[in-house]
Amino acid sequence: MFARTLFAISAFTLVAFAASPVMGTWKLNTAKSKYTGIPAPKDVTVTYTPEGDGWKYNATGTGADGQPIDYACVYAKDNEEMKFTGYPFADSISLKGGNSSSSTAAFKREGKTVGTAKRTVSKDGKTMTIVANLTLPDGKKGSYTSVYDKQ
Repeated sequence: MFARTLFAISAFTLVAFAASPVMGTWKLNTAKSKYTGIPAPKDVTVTYTPEGDGWKYNATGTGADGQPIDYACVYAKDNEEMKFTGYPFADSISLKGGNSSSSTAAFKREGKTVGTAKRTVSKDGKTMTIVANLTLPDGKKGSYTSVYDKQ
């Protein structure tokens, strides 16, 4: 009985994660992306992988200055503030609709809200777009529309 229950829970968890449109690997399409007030990265690969009750976000690549990019956070539930490591514009983020095809985010730095973002996955699941507006650490404004292709 225990084995059947454990199997059913495991299968449900896998189906729930598989159903999330963000799961998988995404590559930045630099030709379709736009950055204003923020240097555009040379390349970025984003992965969303199951972790605990949620998922882990990891972005790696090369910045405009040639330095490595390595951003990460772990999503567990909506509206929960998460530590956002490596991201130069914020140190935490909270999401609403984190497992859906359309979500919103609030970026914070030292406890103060410094920006927002909206992430949308296309109906066919092949394109993810993130539109963000930020107040940078130097007080200037920056924004970006990052377009990613599913790998």
